[in-house]
Amino acid sequence: MNGAVRAKNRQVNGQSNYKRAAPIFHQEDHRINMLIVALDYKNSGQTLRSTEDAKHLEDLAKQSGVQNLVALYDNRCTKDAVRTAIKKAGLQCGVNDYFIFYFAGHATSLRETGEQASHELEEAFVLVDSSGRASQSSLLADEDFSNLVLDSFKPETRILILTDCGHPVPLVNITRARWGGRQVIFIAGTEASENVPGEDSKRGMFTHALLLGIDKLSKVGRDNYSVGMLFNALLLEDELVFRCKQDVEIQSAPDCSPDTMAWPIVPSVGYQAPLTRCTGPGGVLSNASVFGISPALLQHVVQEALNAPVSIEEYLAQVQGQAAFQFKPCSTRACRACSAGCSTTPCTLQ
Repeated sequence: MNGAVRAKNRQVNGQSNYKRAAPIFHQEDHRINMLIVALDYKNSGQTLRSTEDAKHLEDLAKQSGVQNLVALYDNRCTKDAVRTAIKKAGLQCGVNDYFIFYFAGHATSLRETGEQASHELEEAFVLVDSSGRASQSSLLADEDFSNLVLDSFKPETRILILTDCGHPVPLVNITRARWGGRQVIFIAGTEASENVPGEDSKRGMFTHALLLGIDKLSKVGRDNYSVGMLFNALLLEDELVFRCKQDVEIQSAPDCSPDTMAWPIVPSVGYQAPLTRCTGPGGVLSNASVFGISPALLQHVVQEALNAPVSIEEYLAQVQGQAAFQFKPCSTRACRACSAGCSTTPCTLQ
């Protein structure tokens, strides 16, 4: 498939085979531009709690020193506003920078019309007008989104697309030839095949699994790892905490792979994911809503999997994809786990 990677619910190469590290190591000339788009659709009969999930990611971005962060919520998520924000980010991004696009909300499929129409469905982001109402005219089709990103950013800019939607398929296909020559990776949370269409209680699992993965990697001393390793960590949390009730897919552009891009959002020591913060010795705290965790989501959480002790060696072997793979040595800074006083025989994280 022209060197592109596409994997659903299975691990990828978690090695660190990139030449450019995360911006945390090059803050003077490597920057992150991030756009968060999240909608609850309060003026519709299909309301969500996407903004709560997105605000958790926004908080992580602030803790990780993201330099240019734009968050659009609810009525601000018009097609014009999203297009303008992407174009502005494109003007701000240099060749060594990142652009991160995160979307949480509804998606839909469109059938092309006209003489040149094919029988394939086109996916679309469900945005709204200024009054918060979704309509045909407020949809952002995947083709329009792809054209906008390709036209707005320099080929060298690293691009990461994240979507948390209860949609059967990913919204964009970046494995096509048109994305060739770029470092672009797309990670999507999609609707599991056994789910009941429209069952929105499982929304947010993708985002929380991602945050738990970053939490765990921080605890074991990793702050210089690939997108592939983060994806594997996300998969592991999706399995242990949510029993794989939401599918997860990763795609890379042609001749780009998840191990060749550094994961950019790296928080400071001590970061805790929302589900970690709201869990005590007896399980999830009764006031979990204070931490922005919805009761609908909690009913799907395997509580005993949260904060359970795990062998660090075993965990790292899992997230690197294959036990035979080797990590980049930590030559410039002390391992966070060792700095925290973890025992190494055997070392465990909790």
